[in-house]
This record gives sequence, C-alpha cells and structure tokens, in this order.
Amino acid sequence: MAGERNVLQGMANLAPEGAKLSRSRTRPKLSTLLRVLSYAGEKKSHLFWVIAFGMLGGGMMVVAPYFTGTTIDRMMSDGSTDFGEILRGVLLLAAMYVIGAIFLWFMQYLSGIVSARTAAGVRKAMYSQIDRLPISFFDTSSDGDVQGRFVYDVDVISDGLTQGLAQLFSATVTIVGTLVFMALMSVKMTLMIIPMAALTVATAIQIARMTTRQFSRQQSLVGELSLLSEEIISGQREVKAFVYEDRAQERFEKISSTLFRTAKRAQFYSSLPNPTTRFLNHGAYIAIAVLGFFFGGLSVGQISAFILYWTNFSRPVNDLTNITSQVMAAFASAERVFEILDLPRSRNTESGASANPDRIEGEVRFENVSFSYSKDKPLIRDLSFAAKPGHTVAIVGPTGAGKTTLINLLLRFYEIREGRIRIDGTDISEMNKDTLRSMFGLVLQDTWLFEGTVRDNLLFGKPDASEEEMIEAAKAAHADGFIRRLPAGYDTLLLENAENLSEGQRQLLAITRVMLADPPMLILDEATSSVDSLTEKRIRAAFDDLMERRTGFVIAHRLSTIRNADLILVMKNGAIVEQGTHRDLMDRQGFYAQLYGSGAGDGSDPASTH
Repeated sequence: MAGERNVLQGMANLAPEGAKLSRSRTRPKLSTLLRVLSYAGEKKSHLFWVIAFGMLGGGMMVVAPYFTGTTIDRMMSDGSTDFGEILRGVLLLAAMYVIGAIFLWFMQYLSGIVSARTAAGVRKAMYSQIDRLPISFFDTSSDGDVQGRFVYDVDVISDGLTQGLAQLFSATVTIVGTLVFMALMSVKMTLMIIPMAALTVATAIQIARMTTRQFSRQQSLVGELSLLSEEIISGQREVKAFVYEDRAQERFEKISSTLFRTAKRAQFYSSLPNPTTRFLNHGAYIAIAVLGFFFGGLSVGQISAFILYWTNFSRPVNDLTNITSQVMAAFASAERVFEILDLPRSRNTESGASANPDRIEGEVRFENVSFSYSKDKPLIRDLSFAAKPGHTVAIVGPTGAGKTTLINLLLRFYEIREGRIRIDGTDISEMNKDTLRSMFGLVLQDTWLFEGTVRDNLLFGKPDASEEEMIEAAKAAHADGFIRRLPAGYDTLLLENAENLSEGQRQLLAITRVMLADPPMLILDEATSSVDSLTEKRIRAAFDDLMERRTGFVIAHRLSTIRNADLILVMKNGAIVEQGTHRDLMDRQGFYAQLYGSGAGDGSDPASTH
C-alpha cells in the first residue's frame, strides 16, 4: 500500500477531475463577502445593528470635538462667564462620549456574535464537505494544508470579514465625518492639514508593508523549524542509528539563525508604528496651533477642536492600515476555504441502490475493468475475474502491480474508467456508497486508531455491540489477554495514534474491531504483518473460521499465508498474469512460482510486497 500511495501522490490528474487544491490568490470580491456572511445564519440580521451602532457611535465621537471647541470659547470670552451654560456644555460632552462608547461597544459585541456564528457555519460546511470528498483528494493534498484551511483560515475569515469589516466601517465613518466638520469650521485649515494626513497615511502603509513581509517570512521559517523538529524527534531511533545528530544540528542551527535574523527585523519594524505615529501626531499638533493662530484665524476653542479632530482622524487612519491588511487576508483565506467547498463531491454518495447486508451472498465479478490514476499512464487494463460466494481471493504481485488499487475500486474509493464491478449481480456504480462499504470489513497494514478508550475503538464499527460480544471478538483475535493487562483494561485511554501500544497490539485491536463488526465480506491488506508468527497462526485460524461463510480478499507478501486461498490472483503491471489455486500456480512454474521460490513463501522477499 505504501508504494502505491507514493505513486498516487505524484499523479497530476486524479478522478474525479478538479478535486485538487491550488495556491492562487484572487482579488476581494463582493460575492465572496456575501457568501461568507451567508454562513452567519439567523445572526445575519445583526449586521444592520452593527452598521447602525457604528454610525451612531462614530457620529457621537465626530460631533463631540465641535462642542468642546465652543465650550472652551465660552470659557475664554472677555465678558461675563455663564457657568451654567458651560456646565451644560460639559455635561452634554460627557453624555455624547458615554453614549458613543456604548454604541461602539454594542457594535463590537454584535459583530463578535456574527463572527462566531459565521465561523461555526463555515466549519460545519467544511466538515460536511470533507466527509464527502473522494479519496483522490486526500491522496493528492497535504494534510497540513487542509487542516490549516479548516482551522487557521476560518479564524482569519471570522476576524477579518466580520469584526474587521465592522471596525473598517466605523473608522471610515469617523474619518469622513471628521473631514466634514473640519471643513465646516475652516476650509483653509482643512486643506493645510490634508498633506500632513497624507504623510501619516503613507508612512503607516510603508511600515505595515515592511512589517507584514518580515512576519510572513518569520512564520514560514517557524513552520520549517517545527517540521524539522517534529521529524527529528519522531525519528530519534533512525537519527541515532545513522549517526545523524551532527547533521541534524547543522540543519536546525541554519534555520534557527535565519529565523533569529528575520525575527529581529520583524520586531524592529513592528516597533516603528507607535513612536513614528506619536512623532507625526505631536508635530501635527504644533503645526495646527501655529497655522491656526497665524494663518487660519481660529479661536483657541477652534484650535482645540482641530487638535481633537486630528486625533480622531489620525487614529482610525493608522488603524485602517492594519484593518485593511486583516480584511485582505480574510478574503484570501475565504477563497482558500471556498476552494475546498467548491470541489466536486464523490459521485453517488447520497442516493443509489441499497441492500440488506444480511442477505449478501458475496459473489464479486470484475468485468473488463480498466482504470488509471493518470490519463497518460494506464494502470489496470481489461481486468476480469470472479470471486464465488464464501471463497477467499488472494492478491499477490510486486510493488505497483495494482493490488491495493483493486481494493480501492471495489470500495469505490476511485471510479473505474471502463467495465463493471458487480456484487451479487448488481453494478456497484448503482449502489449507495454507504451501503456498499458496509458490506466489507477492512483491516489495513497501517492501523488507524483514534484518541479514546480501547472500548471506544473496538465499538467504532458496531456501537450497539454488547460487552459479551466485544470480549468474544477480542478473544477470537487473541487481543483479550493484552487488553486486560493494560492499566485500565478495556477502559484504558489510548494516546494520539495509540502511541502507548506496540504496533502489533494496535493491529490486534484493528482485527478485533472488524471481527466485532461481523461484515458479510472481508478485505485484509497485510492484516497480520506486525504480529509474531505464533499469534499470526492463531489469528489466521480465527480468520479462517470467520471467512468460512464470507467472501474475503487478502493482500499478502508472505505467500505461505495464502496457500489455502480458493483463488490466487497474480498481478503484474496492472494486469492479472496468472490465477488459480496455489497448487495449480506452482505446477505451471510461472511468475507465481518465481515469487514463491525467491523467498516470498516465508515472507522474506521484499519484491513481493505491495
């Protein structure tokens, strides 16, 4: 299987067509935003209130400096001071700032709700989609890339296209409103301020670009360092066996030193915005005071208002650069997520003919089947054979012969190009895939167990099984003994990838799981490769009992284990070159006899693995 999986990962055109990921980035589109917001569900109505509160809160913050200026002018008047009017002005200002802050808080709160609901909706859609994508997608996609889109990209979408957009809207309202009020107070002074504003914006954008570039490089290097660390830590036995420590250290130090230099530059650039902005703002305050007094003809209150307006103007302008980067990243992440959501699903997933597994006889026929992973590299050509009900079919051959591919086609992990595959006379292309796959029990060489108890893993295929049935299956697979010796027996918690068990123990649990599920047909792909010879003989006897009334397909490289098979298919270059019983094939002195004589009979021939 490992050999053929490597072949699959190198293919460029896999069935179904289009089930591939790209790394292209597109420009922001309104359709992308609307599609993202569609996942907000019933919380989409909150967007109206987000906009309303943003406008009201921003409006309050824009109007307040104007009244601040008029209040100061009243206090500076040459005549008698009306303290009652001043008090009313101060209270009005306090009320405006408090109400504006409350409105902006409601805006952030509601946008957060929309953000969380959108993220939940997108993740639910992605999980549903990934569950229904063809195996070809997973064979040609990086697990890390898919997980990154599922977790990181959805978080970026949530922050950027909901909360980020709300902040972007609020900042825009503040900037536009501020310019309008400044122009109402003095057009001349406003025109004098615009160049300073342009300088501030240009400086902030340039710093943001440099910072983003360095942090992107830093993240890339962190990923490289994490990957190297994971490889070296997980492969410590091989590292020590091949005396690779010094070379591993060199690789680590090379990446680490580059990461240090990049991180130092990133920190330098990221520290620039605050002092730079403060310097420009303080310079602007001085310029406003001088220009307003000598050239603008402004009063002290109006100059104070202009200074406050500059603060209101410069702060959202600086924030706007960061928010814009966040929103742009969110659009890019949305495109990456939608690329998965738009992939074609497995054909005939939801509908199709169903069957009662209890009534399956188990006759399997391949009729002139042709298949290729890549259009220009045919693998299986015009393949035909028949497996009678209750018979055991063994599949042998050298690496890349197409043995595991045969199983992939039988389970409809891939769709055949030509021909038909029938089970009890029914074309499997007309069957519901769930029904089809429920007919088979599958035990692979690469054992998959999830993080949970031993009991949870055994009940994976038959959750309604009784305690007695589970223990009986474990005894049949010779797993009950070692399970009871575990710290908590059947309730022992398995770590990630079941690392607290040996490979042989993991394989015994996988065999027990299939025996408990008790399917009408079995597929064993090197199912006992990691157990000792004595245990293998016992499990083989249990499998023989289990397969007496079931059709079984066995892929094996130790040909001595399949001598009793009812039919042996010998594959080479995607075709069946010989078929028959062990005795028949040995009498022919053909390719099978060569494999058997070369050492495969006792499991020592590497060329006969799959």
